[in-house]
Amino acid sequence: MPVEHVDAATGQPCAADRALRLLVVGRDWVGAMRCAEEALEDEACRSREVCVARALSTLIYGGELVTADAHSLLNADRPEVSGVVALLQARIARLFGDVDRAHALLGPLMSAGTPLETRLVAAGWAVELLAECGDVTAARALAREHRLDEALDAGVACRPVLLAARGAVAMADGRPGLAVAQYLGCGRELIARGVANPAVTPWRSEAALAAFSAGRDELAVALARQEYEAAVLWGESRTVGRALCALAVVDADGQEVERLSEAGQLLELAQAWPELARAQYELGIRLAARGDVVAARQRLHCSHALARQTGNPRRVQLAERALAAVAAPPRRPALTRQQARIAELVVAGYSNKEIATKLFLALRTVEFHLSNTYEKLGVTGRDELRAALEHDA
Repeated sequence: MPVEHVDAATGQPCAADRALRLLVVGRDWVGAMRCAEEALEDEACRSREVCVARALSTLIYGGELVTADAHSLLNADRPEVSGVVALLQARIARLFGDVDRAHALLGPLMSAGTPLETRLVAAGWAVELLAECGDVTAARALAREHRLDEALDAGVACRPVLLAARGAVAMADGRPGLAVAQYLGCGRELIARGVANPAVTPWRSEAALAAFSAGRDELAVALARQEYEAAVLWGESRTVGRALCALAVVDADGQEVERLSEAGQLLELAQAWPELARAQYELGIRLAARGDVVAARQRLHCSHALARQTGNPRRVQLAERALAAVAAPPRRPALTRQQARIAELVVAGYSNKEIATKLFLALRTVEFHLSNTYEKLGVTGRDELRAALEHDA
């Protein structure tokens, strides 16, 4: 655990340190958020870089991105904390899915005049983001430029960040076995520091996905289940949804679609757009495998739109390939105006006799048009007709 700062008046750890302790343990979300906000309302805390860093980080990994962003803007002009604020603003941008802003904020922090740890974290996050977006060449070049391998060998404090970046590059480069090793190394570093909360770094989920790609199914399932259990203890929507998505991908026990649907709901609630793009893609793939082409294409289109919105070319390409592989269902034959009007009245609950009276038609004529409508739409009764028209709407 990091060195704690003691409040001179109470002799107890300051609010920012209490917030960080609750964050890393990952069991008391409410208490962690309360302590973080208490710290950031304290003028003494706002003037200390370590205090601001701990309180803002707690809000960020607690999913309170809007609140964290507001506090970061209030403190961005303070010279004594401006560096760490810019770094955490980049993290906020990344979690919001604003790739361009994240890179714009990280760029200046990688300059020679920036303190070493801040520079290395900025470089690690930038490398990880490039890899996630599919630009492996740029990710490797940036890692070489900032000598991240040498920094790892030197035992810098931010080793977990650099190991996670290595894992992302290996995974994007099609080397899942190497990615597993990097993510497990990241996890060992975090566990040694008492960090149990997957909100800080979802190393188990990423290692599980890498292990699954490498054919190590038992390891993948074990890691994903551990991550999900830890995420539920923390209880924040993004963290739980992300862990549930990974579990659905690696644990083929017949609950994949249900888990991915629940993950999508949680991620949408958290406005976790990058993670939601992944969940919708995975759900679309599995719906297509079930033969539900319409629902599959809806999810894949959603993934494609989110990937474009969040600036992730790799995920855009994945969604496009999946859509091309999932054939569009044949269009239903168009109904005539009379057929459409009768169908609308059927759906509204009118009987054939009532429809005949309402439209000044013979009962036999209504039955004739309704029979043709059933045949065109491939349905056999009123309930199926209602479902077909609601779907087309």
